[in-house]
Amino acid sequence: MFRIKHHGAVTGVTGSCHQLILDDDNSLLVDIGLFQGAETSGKGADADRLAIEFDITDVRALVITHVHIDHVGRLPYLLAAGFDGPIYCSKPSAELLPLVIEDTLKVGVTRDRQLIEKCLQRIRTQLVPLEYIQWQPLATKGGPQTWLRLSPAGHILGSAYVTVRVNKSGAGQGNKYWDVVFSG
Repeated sequence: MFRIKHHGAVTGVTGSCHQLILDDDNSLLVDIGLFQGAETSGKGADADRLAIEFDITDVRALVITHVHIDHVGRLPYLLAAGFDGPIYCSKPSAELLPLVIEDTLKVGVTRDRQLIEKCLQRIRTQLVPLEYIQWQPLATKGGPQTWLRLSPAGHILGSAYVTVRVNKSGAGQGNKYWDVVFSG
């Protein structure tokens, strides 16, 4: 059975980052946000240390609920840590994400246009814009069948509730799936 690890937004509301662990070889991340204000993490993603401090070798995908900085701000650091999987989000979020990340990099990291463009190109290459209310199969390495669905959340343009459907292996009668919902 799956587990959830929280890498942010645990004792506060910023730094949203949650890992749904499907099995020993497969997981997915929901959001990868910056910690902000009084909630900066004394350990990790605060103003001085933005590195990804958890193992990402089994992370098969990133799902973005919406493009507020406390939900997407550590994306460049996730890419720098070696994440090369798909980045799923709604179509409107896919339009806004490069703009938000570009602004974030200019304000807080670098004004080196070449470095910013390299990061943005990588994001555009990995982005998978999704329609609302349609199931998207997720690729796993020998793991359980898993699907993703976005539903409109109404928070900001493009925001979405995320439903992850995981096949119950060896399930008997009744419901054959677990549905896990992230509100973002």
